[in-house]
Amino acid sequence: MERGNYPVRVVAVRTEEEFSRIAPEWQALQERCPDTTPFQTWEWNATWVKHFRRRKRLRVLLFRREADNTLCGIAPLYIDWHRGSPILSLKWLGTGVSDYLGLLALPDEIEAVTNAFYHYLSHSYKHWHIADLQQLPPISTLVCLPPPTHLKSRKVELETCPYLTLPETWEELLAPLGKKLRSNIGYYDRLLKRTFTEVDFLLSEKSHLEAGMNALFDLHQQRWHARWLPGVLGNPRVQAFHRELAHIFLERGWLRLHLLKLDGHIQSVLYCFAYHGKTYYYLGGFSPALHKFSIGTLLNARAIQHAVEEGHTVFDFLRGNEEYKYRWKPEVQSNQQILLTRAEFPARIAGQAGLAVHQVERYLEHKAKAFAAKQGRKKEKPPSDNVSTP
Repeated sequence: MERGNYPVRVVAVRTEEEFSRIAPEWQALQERCPDTTPFQTWEWNATWVKHFRRRKRLRVLLFRREADNTLCGIAPLYIDWHRGSPILSLKWLGTGVSDYLGLLALPDEIEAVTNAFYHYLSHSYKHWHIADLQQLPPISTLVCLPPPTHLKSRKVELETCPYLTLPETWEELLAPLGKKLRSNIGYYDRLLKRTFTEVDFLLSEKSHLEAGMNALFDLHQQRWHARWLPGVLGNPRVQAFHRELAHIFLERGWLRLHLLKLDGHIQSVLYCFAYHGKTYYYLGGFSPALHKFSIGTLLNARAIQHAVEEGHTVFDFLRGNEEYKYRWKPEVQSNQQILLTRAEFPARIAGQAGLAVHQVERYLEHKAKAFAAKQGRKKEKPPSDNVSTP
């Protein structure tokens, strides 16, 4: 237990046993925080720890009010050697598969929690060289409030996150869109019904959840393999994570797995989440052989329409600037990354080495994404039904 000069105290959770015990408090807190995303829930993070922790050391920080010991914030972190180097890196749980990360805190306590977080890193906890705080939405207080002088920071702009602010009706959403898109939705819907005997748009239930997830993995990988790339769902550990998560989210009422079946076979899947009045489009896949029917666009339209009918206020396409997102005329925000290092020697030297490694990784990532986009343009004509990648 560590204390700082703030109205909250910080308790560090280091073991899986301690981590398991905080589930009820975490779940209660996430329901009281209106800006919580699915990626900050206990359900998402506990499933991530189960499948991806391996040798990572938990450093989940709990922020409790001094007055009454009430939990008012969480910083879900882990620490690990960066790619086997001597550099100790501090990161969010969920890094790699999550689109929004950051502190979880009550609205009235967020500034105090942010200050306590910075104070803890600079004064109370010394076993780290670089803090890689990525996928922060622009409203995050970590982006808005500068760290103390004891910490050196670098801010990096990451991927764009297009999103739609949803009106009350589907007709209102369609009105400002281009005439071509509105016509195409109707045209391709009629074309499917003329071509196939059975055309079924479904929302997955427990009875066919496994079939829907299998189809998602298969269709998504088909698309990436057509680009001569491995794809993000080829790893068995990643698949196991999403299989378990889908079952948990379905039980919670948070899963929206949209399926398109043609003559009894699943040919398109959208893997979405519904949480706190918003829909999040995480991943999708469709049969490359049926690109001429624009089934990706049709299923997107169904998912957005369903979000409107549920009374949701936002349909979030999450990170990535794929062309298909922009035909819906979305608003755009960009995630941020805060890289922190400690000012004192010798931690400062290790931190600078970590920043240099990060720059190299960013360069290689940029080249890989450019190559993937180039391959996609070669393989896909028209490029209207790209799938989202996490």
